[in-house]
Amino acid sequence: MQGPSTRQDDGCAQCFVEELLRTGLTLVDLLSGLLEDLSEDAFPGEEPGEVLIEMLAGSVAPAIEAAGPQVVQGATALLGAVSDRTLTDLRLAAERAGRAET
Repeated sequence: MQGPSTRQDDGCAQCFVEELLRTGLTLVDLLSGLLEDLSEDAFPGEEPGEVLIEMLAGSVAPAIEAAGPQVVQGATALLGAVSDRTLTDLRLAAERAGRAET
């Protein structure tokens, strides 16, 4: 079994992670800033966070439509797998670190 730093696709993985983080942080910063700046009555009767997510979905819809359903489904599955794998690896590392201290 190869460790994370010896895999042949490290360059591809590195680029993917950098873009994932850049995009994620940008969107979090954008949405959190908008939420802070909104007046309490900006969307009467609606949850502001949900409205902003709907707006974001509308903004990305043209790119989603251009990519097509198979690409979007694959990308969505990849994001889920990245999340699952990251959580699993970090938990394992924390467990190992805990055992090393004892």
